[in-house]
Amino acid sequence: MTYVLGSKSNAELQGVHPDLVKVVKRAIQITEQDFTVFDGLRTAADQNALFKRGASQIDGYRRKGEHQKQSDGWGHAVDLVPYIDGRVQWDWDGIYLIADAVVHAAEEEHVELRWGGCWCVVNGKAGSPEHWVSEYVTRRRKQGRRAFNDGPHWGLHGYT
Repeated sequence: MTYVLGSKSNAELQGVHPDLVKVVKRAIQITEQDFTVFDGLRTAADQNALFKRGASQIDGYRRKGEHQKQSDGWGHAVDLVPYIDGRVQWDWDGIYLIADAVVHAAEEEHVELRWGGCWCVVNGKAGSPEHWVSEYVTRRRKQGRRAFNDGPHWGLHGYT
C-alpha cells in the first residue's frame, strides 16, 4: 500500500528545511507503516512546554531545539508518529517501520539524519533500528545515565 501525507502533515512541514521535507515525502511513499508529521517547526514557548512536561531535554530558550527556526531560517527536525487504526499511536513496532523507510529515503536523497531513537547519525549505519536503540540504551546504562529515546524525532545532521 502507498500512503500519502495529509493536510495536517503538510502544514507541519511548513518552515522545515527543504532537504528534510524531501526525505519525509519520499519516506511516506515507501513506508510499510502510515505516519503523520506530528510536529515540525516549533516556537520557543512550544519547546519550553515540552521541556517542562519532560518530553524534551531542550528548554527552547537557553538551548534552541532542532524544531525551532535555525540560523538559516528553517526548522531542522520533524516528529513522525505512526498512524494506526485511524489514530496517532506512539507504538515502537510502527516507529521501527517508519525508521526503515526514513533511513532508506535519506540515503536516496543524500541527506544525513540523526534519529532520536538512538541519537546517532543513521546514514550508512549497519544493523537495524531496533539494534541501534538497544546499543544506545546499553551505552547510556554503562555511563550510569538514563536513555532518552525519542523514536518519532528525526533531525538534520551537519546543517548548523
